[in-house]
Amino acid sequence: MKKFFVISALALLLFVTGCNSVGKTESNESKKAIVHFTEPAELLTLDTTQEEDFTSFNAQNQVLEGLYQLNEKDEAIPAVAKALPEISEDKQTYTISLREEAKWSNGKPVTAADFLYAWRRAVTPGTAPSYASLFVSSIKNADAIYQGKMKPEELGVEAPDEHTLVIQLIKPIPYFTSLLTFETFFPINQAFAETQGSDYGTSAKTTLYNGPFVLEGWEQNADTWKYVKNPDYWDNKNVKVDEIQTTVVKSTSTAVNLYQTDELDRVVLDGEFSKQYKNDPDFQNQNDTKMGYLRFNQGTGKALANLNLRKAIALAIDRETFVKNILGDGSIAAEGFVPQHFVQNPKTGEDFRKENGVQQTFDKTAAQKAYTEAKKELNKDEITLVYLSKDTDTEKKTAEYLASQIAEVLPGIKFEITTLPSNNLQERYLAGDYDIAFGQWMPDFKDASTFLDMFASTSGLNHVNYKNPTYDQLIQAASETDAANEEKRWSDLLQAEQLLLAEDYTIAPIYQQQTALLQKKQISGVVKHAFGSPYSFKYIQVEEAK
Repeated sequence: MKKFFVISALALLLFVTGCNSVGKTESNESKKAIVHFTEPAELLTLDTTQEEDFTSFNAQNQVLEGLYQLNEKDEAIPAVAKALPEISEDKQTYTISLREEAKWSNGKPVTAADFLYAWRRAVTPGTAPSYASLFVSSIKNADAIYQGKMKPEELGVEAPDEHTLVIQLIKPIPYFTSLLTFETFFPINQAFAETQGSDYGTSAKTTLYNGPFVLEGWEQNADTWKYVKNPDYWDNKNVKVDEIQTTVVKSTSTAVNLYQTDELDRVVLDGEFSKQYKNDPDFQNQNDTKMGYLRFNQGTGKALANLNLRKAIALAIDRETFVKNILGDGSIAAEGFVPQHFVQNPKTGEDFRKENGVQQTFDKTAAQKAYTEAKKELNKDEITLVYLSKDTDTEKKTAEYLASQIAEVLPGIKFEITTLPSNNLQERYLAGDYDIAFGQWMPDFKDASTFLDMFASTSGLNHVNYKNPTYDQLIQAASETDAANEEKRWSDLLQAEQLLLAEDYTIAPIYQQQTALLQKKQISGVVKHAFGSPYSFKYIQVEEAK
């Protein structure tokens, strides 16, 4: 999950909630387990080759399914595949058998051809998503296809029969099986998608499902939708919740009020609410690997193409004060971009974050010195920057606080804070119409490269326009020449983060999120993931009210 984007930082927080009708008798006299969830931002797409926001990732993970899924321990377990892959001795050929009982919501079987179509679509110029890099860096011929030098049919994936996939990798990839749990590797039914054309994935009715749930009542820009248990899902008997009704709620205070009146079962907290309820019996705090950060647009003609200006802003932020005063949910002040307790040195076992140390921290003197140089180089006494923010409570507070803090340290700098709904913000961000944009990044797979690859100059996720040949060489070495040498590869990634943050100040990591929440006792089984999609709802159970 992840995975890339903008997502958000807002912070796309996920509120999971259930109403007081849970477990009660419906008008048809049958008892249904119905819960209510809230999302802090709109659902943008169900097309797995288009998503770049947490709400879309989360929704897709409930209504679609790939070869493998993550369990509650974040282990890859069979989904559409009926077993873990058979891996060749050189670890570059994966043979995967598909279960024959896997079906689409129209009753058609899920076959190897559905994966071939989706994956070829994901590397074909014109339809390739930003996440095409996941294929380019792993599967044979994907890079050449992406560059238009080969045909999509030449992708290193074959289907000897309807229920077998054979995947050829360009190198051994220890985390490849877990990568197959990521949404961009999910199947797409070609006949259905081509019938829908450009409307595919833009509404509940123009999407075909093969996951635990089907989506109902959703169109783009809608603020409500619901997940309904999928009767055609191969593991239907283990899905215990019948319906999940979802509403976009951007105000934490509104969600908390509903929780207090027993209309919600679960609500994610921020700021003062985290402090207020930290001693409540329903309070929980979950470890997270999601990073909140500022993205600096270095495009042509942008003020932040100036290194000293980026450095000044990055060093003007007191992260400790921010996480204490604004978030207050246990989140950790960022010292780098790769989070704590995520990946470890393959030889020594030392945590990446500890080994690479502090890459950025609050330094008023150094920030002001860099700002003085920046003003000289830009020939300006005052600098105005457009700061894009989502229109959620947390993101708006974040923008206001950081802008005020930076301006206090760097007199003469001004921010035009623009708050937008998720879909509008996405459009402006991808168009490069901004100076600073707050983002969140949750890892797509369990490897430090998921945080660093996106800033390579050729990455489809590099929307900050960063280009440094030395950085590209380090990322390429970690991906190719040093891929089989664990120690050298680890060193490449350590150096890449240092260059990205402590020399080029490409972004400014602000915090490593920790999720504070209140949850009612009758709800269980909301599975939180450390990488990939934020949540799995398949395992939710509702204890019937007595």
